[in-house]
Amino acid sequence: MNRTDFDERMRAQEYFHALRVLPGTWIIIRVDGRGFSRFTEARFEKPFDPAFHTLMQQTAQNLFVELQGVYAYTESDEISLLLCPEWKLFDREVEKLVSISAGIASATFTLACQQAAHFDSRLWLGVDVAQVIDYFHWR
Repeated sequence: MNRTDFDERMRAQEYFHALRVLPGTWIIIRVDGRGFSRFTEARFEKPFDPAFHTLMQQTAQNLFVELQGVYAYTESDEISLLLCPEWKLFDREVEKLVSISAGIASATFTLACQQAAHFDSRLWLGVDVAQVIDYFHWR
């Protein structure tokens, strides 16, 4: 069997790999702590714990730097990271954006907290500044 043909056939099964964020759109990556209600209940004070807030700020800052953000906002166990319309890392691949951002957040928070923590990630797209402002009012 020709290894190149086999490789091409196998890569063809990666159906979502070619999915890209629309060019010229504002991207907001929203990472959210997975199972953080239980996680924080056992480790932090309610309703607000300065140590938890510091961990979330550190996580947001690392996402901001690593992914070349233009603005980051954190509330509770959620971080929203704004990327400009010209942003080109990872060729704007959706799979890369959600997996790498969740990985960065999980690793940063875990190392800072010394407790395993997991984040999931999703994308929000806006076509103009007004929509971006609306997003941050919403969050």
